[in-house]
Amino acid sequence: MKLRRLLFASVHGYADPSSGAAWSTRDLLELLAARGVECRAVTTGVLDYERETPLEPVLAALGAPPGSGDVRGFELGGVRVDTLRTASSRIARSPDEAESRALLELVDRTLSDFRPQAVLTYGGHPTNLALMARARWRGVPVVFHLHNFAYDDRRCFADADAVLVPSEYSRRHYARRLGLDCVAIAPPVVPGRVLAVSPEPRYLTFVNPQRDKGAAVFARIAVELAARRPEIPLLVVEGRAGADGLAGLGLNLSELRNLHRLPNLSSPRAIYRLSRAVLAPSLFRESFGRVAAEALCNGLPVLASDRGALPETLGDAGFAFTVPARCTPQAVEPPTAREVAPWVAAVERLWDGPAFEAAHRARALAEARRWTPDLLVDRHAALFESLAREG
Repeated sequence: MKLRRLLFASVHGYADPSSGAAWSTRDLLELLAARGVECRAVTTGVLDYERETPLEPVLAALGAPPGSGDVRGFELGGVRVDTLRTASSRIARSPDEAESRALLELVDRTLSDFRPQAVLTYGGHPTNLALMARARWRGVPVVFHLHNFAYDDRRCFADADAVLVPSEYSRRHYARRLGLDCVAIAPPVVPGRVLAVSPEPRYLTFVNPQRDKGAAVFARIAVELAARRPEIPLLVVEGRAGADGLAGLGLNLSELRNLHRLPNLSSPRAIYRLSRAVLAPSLFRESFGRVAAEALCNGLPVLASDRGALPETLGDAGFAFTVPARCTPQAVEPPTAREVAPWVAAVERLWDGPAFEAAHRARALAEARRWTPDLLVDRHAALFESLAREG
């Protein structure tokens, strides 16, 4: 059955620039919309930033027109978005009981009026589970997009007709952990959003300086490069966490003259335009590795940890390094100079060896073919169409 109408509904913000899951959802819906599928999103003001973040500036940065009322309605990339305002942007505080009721009522109205053939969602919040149950009660199939490894109870998926994961690593993990039969399809990468225009490659770039994302590994690499190769410029791009979080890692970065900072951007291609290579030193298990994939699409060498699905994302491109087991997001002590020496050596080879760098850029572009939008949108559409009801 041909897919004509798809609804994304979740307590998590659809237009959240700090969330890889939100970006993946937006990319997919906008690509489907470009094919003529009518896509809508019903969501809230909950965002992934570590700090409380007002919704309006976030929407304004994405080009949404000013608005008022409890529900902000606007179009983004060909997708109609209805966003319920919440008192807090933090999932620990919102949606509260009243906001949850309002979201479920909004979902009910959309299910009645829009009559989607399928619902896409993610998030284990009780309100999210309730909206899944409401969709299924109406006979609308639900696809749960499982973006991380936070789930240890398969009852969360009781009302999901299919569970979608972004990597084979994730599929194997949940098959072992919960006996869950998932469908593995990598997220598509939208060239217009990701591919740099008129690149000026200069920096060794690290995106989202969270402890989870390997801020301590980056800090040690930065200190070593400042001492050995101060002419190699480093760029920290803020994401869920601000660059000031680097101050609490036990290493003094305040005197590093080669360290530069960039605020979170609504279009990542501006980041890759300035990047010569990208660091992805995650200390937790990645279910995919979106920054790594986007960097490869720009032909950028990626230096990553071997945690989770990152080696799968890199394929035959980039560099995957083993991080000592003691290096966790909760660890106080950063890695030693000796432990990051292979990372530093690879950076120096990229900067000093034009042929070496060119070879790794070619490998990056070759691996990036796996995220060709048409190929991956076809696979996602086939999943929805296998479940879609008439309407």
